[in-house]
Amino acid sequence: MVKLTVETFILGPQETNCYLLSREGRAVVVDAGIEPKRLVERISALGLTLEAVYLTHFHMDHIGGVKELLEVHPAPVFASDGDEFLRELSFEAGGNREFAPFIDFPYTAIGPGKRTVLGQPMLVLDTPGHTPGSLSYFFPAAGCVFTGDLIFMIAVGRTDLPRGSSSDLLGSVRSRIFGLPGETRIYSGHGPMTTVCHEQANNPHFIFS
Repeated sequence: MVKLTVETFILGPQETNCYLLSREGRAVVVDAGIEPKRLVERISALGLTLEAVYLTHFHMDHIGGVKELLEVHPAPVFASDGDEFLRELSFEAGGNREFAPFIDFPYTAIGPGKRTVLGQPMLVLDTPGHTPGSLSYFFPAAGCVFTGDLIFMIAVGRTDLPRGSSSDLLGSVRSRIFGLPGETRIYSGHGPMTTVCHEQANNPHFIFS
């Protein structure tokens, strides 16, 4: 069986991890951060067909490069509509309206459930907390999960931004991420890759609670 290739691109001033997943000439992107030129050029250089963009949540550093990516590699975008209010804040007076042109792209709302992506099963997990609409994407055959800003190596995501919830975030990690096989690789929105078993044993937000 042809394995799923995962490449990490650290993009934008907030050094956001954006991921290019490819298999047999086809690709999807998980999050597309600000200044995605290297990501765009890599897809072109490999001659990949971009089939979809999956967004973990609607914070600017994770979606600010979507429009630029789609201008070169058109593809459908999937995300939770539970975070639509974050885009609306940028469109409205008093919000960060200078960002509005970068995040004005169409998307299809998705929720928890099974999908087939690049010929492999993908389970969409609802993992609210960092934002109410945060999603994680688990690829069981590849043994990896993309969590956005839910959990990092020995840390968790912020919950002091609009509609964040610490109790929801910790509950999402316990019920969704820690329920995955221990060897599952966690690809977070910032910082290095980690694993479920590493975080169960070492993440201070859980071992001391």
